[in-house]
Amino acid sequence: MEKNRRFGVGILAWIFNPDFSKILLLKRNKEKREKYGFDWGGVGGKLEFGELSIDGILREAVEEIGVKLDKSKLKLLFVKEHPEFTKEVHGFHWIYSSILPENAKIKVNEESDEYKWFDIKNLPDSMFDSKEDIMEIVNKAKKMFKKS
Repeated sequence: MEKNRRFGVGILAWIFNPDFSKILLLKRNKEKREKYGFDWGGVGGKLEFGELSIDGILREAVEEIGVKLDKSKLKLLFVKEHPEFTKEVHGFHWIYSSILPENAKIKVNEESDEYKWFDIKNLPDSMFDSKEDIMEIVNKAKKMFKKS
């Protein structure tokens, strides 16, 4: 293994409206778009040392969109491994889902240029996950929220 390669632990939340017809996406700022190679993504970031993943995603939501998510409406969908997340990072992401009304007051921080609620059937091309992966996430989230 190369000296500068390392493991990275991330947290991500895909946020849906109550009927799962729309997803909240953040258009990342120019620096992040160039670094990671995609325009749109969910709320998320790096897990801090000693922090539980659920606490990390709650923190990231406040930082990135100014919203305190309801912990009871936050579901862990799965953990995803990205061996080549970047040239230097072998990534692991805890993927959560949450529900938020479309009229919630959202204020993006400097990491993003804007936010938008996208219809699930009309997603942008340049996203962190593929459209197929998002549809899998939608279906899994629907099932998990139906159980609770």
